[in-house]
Amino acid sequence: MINKYLIMSLALLTGCSLSPQNSLVTKEKESTEVANKIVNQSPSKTVSYFDKPLTNNVNDYAQWLIQDLFSTIDFPQNNAIFMVSDLAILDSDLNKTNQFGRQMSEAILHEVHQTGFSTLDVRTTGYVRITEEGDLFSQSRDFTDLSMTVRATNVITGTLTRHRGGYLLNARAVDLDSKLLIATAQIFVPYDVVDSVMREGTQSPNDMTTNTGLTNGSRGIPLKKYESNR
Repeated sequence: MINKYLIMSLALLTGCSLSPQNSLVTKEKESTEVANKIVNQSPSKTVSYFDKPLTNNVNDYAQWLIQDLFSTIDFPQNNAIFMVSDLAILDSDLNKTNQFGRQMSEAILHEVHQTGFSTLDVRTTGYVRITEEGDLFSQSRDFTDLSMTVRATNVITGTLTRHRGGYLLNARAVDLDSKLLIATAQIFVPYDVVDSVMREGTQSPNDMTTNTGLTNGSRGIPLKKYESNR
């Protein structure tokens, strides 16, 4: 008789533990633990070259941004010549950018050229430098290597702002002669895409932004509106 009651008691306990209510509580607890792990993950996770590739990278966001920008141009001119400036950090004197801003500018330059408009590469020196190792370079960031006159009708410029979860980009196309806005566009880039192009382990956090302003009293490159000879 005792064994019979013992078996019945065990059956009841087992039934309680497998009841839908207890199962739901267990699942909710597991979901809460998973959610807490996701929330507690640091957005400043070190990005490795060997990490899994991103579903969307910087080039994708540059493409979407430029598609949005050029879709609002009402009267594109066939003789327009575009140049692309660096995206400036908004919370600065607008003479600072970072690795992400530079990479976005490179991607934007490509996308503008893909639209079919003439595009200037301002950093091209017009000659090729040969290093002691035999490497060839034709671009420079030294203003003394660059032309002091740039023939362009429009400039694509913009700002980037560090936002919760990523960077907010504001881009605009401006007529260099009248300074009128031709088009504007915005896009939000998630932090994992931003961090994927930041330099790894080679700089301190204070070095992540680089002052691109000219020093020693040097003058900037004067922009001259291009006039067609035709």
